[in-house]
Amino acid sequence: MVITLLGKGFKTEEAKRARYSFGENLFKQFRLKKSNYTNMLPLLIDNFEDREIIPIFTKEAKDTQQVVLEDEFNCKYDDLFKDDYFLDNTEDFSSILKVLNSVITQNKPYIIDLTHSFRHLPILATISLIANHITDTSRVEHIFFAKEIVPFQEYQIIDLKEYLELANLSMMLSSFNQNYTVSSNMKFTNALYQEIADELEDFSSHFLSNSLKPLIDGTLIDDIIDNLNKLQEKEEIKNFQNYIEEIIRHLESIQALKYENEWMRLYQLSKVMDNRGYQLNAITLLFESVGFYCKDRIYGISKEIQNYIDYFEKELLGKKKPITKYSLYTLVNQSRNLVKLSDSNAKSRDKFRGDYLYNPETINLTKSQFKRLNTTPRRKIKSIIREIEHYIESCDDIEWFQEFIREIENLRNNLAHGNSSQEIDDVKEMYQKLLKQFNVFCIEEDILKKSQ
Repeated sequence: MVITLLGKGFKTEEAKRARYSFGENLFKQFRLKKSNYTNMLPLLIDNFEDREIIPIFTKEAKDTQQVVLEDEFNCKYDDLFKDDYFLDNTEDFSSILKVLNSVITQNKPYIIDLTHSFRHLPILATISLIANHITDTSRVEHIFFAKEIVPFQEYQIIDLKEYLELANLSMMLSSFNQNYTVSSNMKFTNALYQEIADELEDFSSHFLSNSLKPLIDGTLIDDIIDNLNKLQEKEEIKNFQNYIEEIIRHLESIQALKYENEWMRLYQLSKVMDNRGYQLNAITLLFESVGFYCKDRIYGISKEIQNYIDYFEKELLGKKKPITKYSLYTLVNQSRNLVKLSDSNAKSRDKFRGDYLYNPETINLTKSQFKRLNTTPRRKIKSIIREIEHYIESCDDIEWFQEFIREIENLRNNLAHGNSSQEIDDVKEMYQKLLKQFNVFCIEEDILKKSQ
């Protein structure tokens, strides 16, 4: 269908009618039957006869335009003017928007012509267009506007749809810049805009679910930056180039974290999440960063411990069932728990129990071999755990670090399970305190270094 907002029509003799043509982009799709028309209404009727024409009109616009149509086509086109699209009061903006929305929200593709009409009607129509197509412009085929080339003599019909897409693109970039959110149903007809929308949505999905390793180590960030650079080459983009440059700088700073060790990377990303207002993500990443820090420092205790962990990572991790046991999560979580629970004065029930990752003496046994054992051999695994515990207990002020781990774990668990009754401001304050403690314990003091 073709929607047009009518203004007053003025009967014009054929020789004095204005000359119309399509602009470069529209000319690729449409041809006019003739060059001269009184205004856009007869042009649309004459050239889009295979489509439903829907004028939105006042009484004065209808009366004067029917004079034009009768003069140009010997027909008043009474059936064209439907009561549903009649504007009784041009000062009642709410009623005008209701009529505009009723036609725009029909589930049909359409062309809308904004060339004519009374002062504020094209503005209200533009508001309706943006409001109803804030994520998906696919039903809007074209937004016609007859640009004046020579006053009252020559007009070029251009397509303003690109500006509707630019409004959506600007909104999308602004939203992503603030909090990484991108609507999952963003639809653009511009292929580059759509590709950027899909990539930003993919980034958002990874980032907000803390799936960060494939994001940082993969090519998605490179692809986004390449497309944003292409976007900057467009002249019409310069009005919101600041969004683009800020996003590129931020993505490059995240990408640069690939050169950091795992725990430092998570620490930096935790601060990013906090700045964007994602407190649970920030606390979760800081908690995981503590686990990776513990894992790295345990790994450096001795060559025997290194070989033990290397075997787990290279031979067992992700290859042996159950995968929940032989996983990176297990390695990080148990490393953190070993540090937290290492205390020579603690009761046995409060100390680390079970295997640390796996029992070297039973790992290669079959199920039948394991069942035939009278008692499970644990000499080697006990030796490994004892060596780790002795090392941790020898570190200066380790009890303060252990308390820090308990505090961040409790906060993370409470928030993750919806059990926290604390105000958001309290959570932010607690996070900032824990962040400072992490910086002191892990970066400034490197507390798991063995005391001299």
